[in-house]
Amino acid sequence: MGNLRLFLFAWIVSFGVHCGQPVLAADKVQALIGVRNMDEAQAPFIVAKYLGYFSREGLDVDLLTVGGSNEIAIQVASGNANLGAASPAQAVIGMQEESVAPLDVRYFYDYSYRNIWSMSVPADSNIRSIADLRGKKIGIPSLGSGGVTYGKAYVRSAGLDPDKDVTFIPIGVGSQAVSAIRQKIVDAIAFWDVADVHFELSGLALRNLDIGENLDALPDLSLLAKNDVIKNNPQMLIGFARAVSKAIDFTNANPVAAVLITWKVYPESRPREPDAQTALAQGLKILEVRSPGWTSAKTNGKNGLFIEEDWKNLSSFLLAGGQIARPVPTSRMYTNDLIGEINNYDRNAIIKQAKEFDLGSVR
Repeated sequence: MGNLRLFLFAWIVSFGVHCGQPVLAADKVQALIGVRNMDEAQAPFIVAKYLGYFSREGLDVDLLTVGGSNEIAIQVASGNANLGAASPAQAVIGMQEESVAPLDVRYFYDYSYRNIWSMSVPADSNIRSIADLRGKKIGIPSLGSGGVTYGKAYVRSAGLDPDKDVTFIPIGVGSQAVSAIRQKIVDAIAFWDVADVHFELSGLALRNLDIGENLDALPDLSLLAKNDVIKNNPQMLIGFARAVSKAIDFTNANPVAAVLITWKVYPESRPREPDAQTALAQGLKILEVRSPGWTSAKTNGKNGLFIEEDWKNLSSFLLAGGQIARPVPTSRMYTNDLIGEINNYDRNAIIKQAKEFDLGSVR
């Protein structure tokens, strides 16, 4: 009987390995994503779940949307979610030891190597530079969004006082934000790149104001978790990030498939444009804007690797803005300890899978 049991166990393990599926019950993971609605910009998360990359890591992932990065950092630090994808400025501010209750979180995967936040105005506006915003109203998605942190920095870089010379007004997102801009409730907006694309696709022509190279190159949306989770359950984080990394490779190799997968999982994200080719072009436009930031030539092919100089610049950016009292050490902001294992997979196999993907299966 003992030999029979051993044989059956070995067969089950072998079956699970060959099928690429975890044998044991998947670990439940709640991942907070810093958006109100999922769309093509979050394709790597969606693709990772749809293609089973998460499940192959033994993870049953719920992707939960949360409006602001500040809220994500707080919820993850409080243990209300396993991990989150949030803009680092908000979290780093909360990491200060001088804070009343420092956030016990750290980033473990760099998901965006460039700043996704811009300052823009209607194309026909007389405002030509950020210095021209004196006395103006700036629209932001919410008071807890990165638009506040970055918007204030842009204003300050132009020699203005963000607390006295301009007014920040939360205008929501989508049609609500478009209405606020059209009705001139605000004169400018501090929004993320994909939101600007959606505004323009809705017929609202915008013009970005120059924010300078140093601010434009700041790292942005990345994956964070509590420090004790990083220490005590690194395999869960490695599995999640490895699945996302695979999905980034897949999406870059076959963006059309990534767009169609996004629409299949979140049909409400498909543009209302009735013509299929026009709708697809709009979806691809979002990937065109966002995907270049998912990787960096500085990492030598290691997805998610943190670049120390970039994160030092982030700390300097927050210090100059008076949002932190002293520089935050990079070791406090992030860890590269998991990156090696995260990148331990056959990238060429993922690219091959992407190029051979049957588009008809998701149309």
